[in-house]
Amino acid sequence: MDRPWLSHRFLREYVGTNLLGQELLDDDEAWQQPLVRDHFPPGLRRDMVRLHHDREWFLQVMETLPRAFCHLDMWPANVRSDGPDSVALDWAFAGDGALGEDLGNHLPDSVFDLFLPAARLPEYADRAYDAYLHGLRSTGWRGDEQFVRLAVCASAVKYDWLTALMLARASEEQLDYGGARTVSAELRYRERGLTLAFLAEWASKARELAPRLGFPAAPSGRTGT
Repeated sequence: MDRPWLSHRFLREYVGTNLLGQELLDDDEAWQQPLVRDHFPPGLRRDMVRLHHDREWFLQVMETLPRAFCHLDMWPANVRSDGPDSVALDWAFAGDGALGEDLGNHLPDSVFDLFLPAARLPEYADRAYDAYLHGLRSTGWRGDEQFVRLAVCASAVKYDWLTALMLARASEEQLDYGGARTVSAELRYRERGLTLAFLAEWASKARELAPRLGFPAAPSGRTGT
């Protein structure tokens, strides 16, 4: 994957350019805004601050995992289905990524942009992961699936920026992706809050799994206690 038009270290660049509101992660008043206070699950502040502090570790894990040619912007709006066949669109960011990274992007984005209710995410994630592994095996891949699991879970770091953004925009009008229409602020914060909590669980699993696969422990430890 040495073609000049393919992306490299996309995840690091993406995370590093989304900086709005990061100073609010440790701001008590920001977390007491009504949309945040009323619709973010208990403990989310602790978990998202921890993810932010472990960000460099997560990025290093993602950059060291087995590689694959990845779409890197895989979400429902970039997939078209016609019967049993599906076509992926918008390959602008395609290039080097961790095996499993596309799945780690597709699943949370399905809820963040309201294609899927957050309540269905755990079941959907399990089914999608099994299908992803089946696809890998059908191509002849015989690697350790725990590395794929780690990539999916550690890809939670891609959304490190989203909590800060939501803190920064909790007083603004809520628009859909692209800004064409307004959406319910309460719905958006509830659904995204639940999905961020789901990603916190992914991050926790990544911290537990990585040392078993030869990676150093996260700075905050495996459990954070």
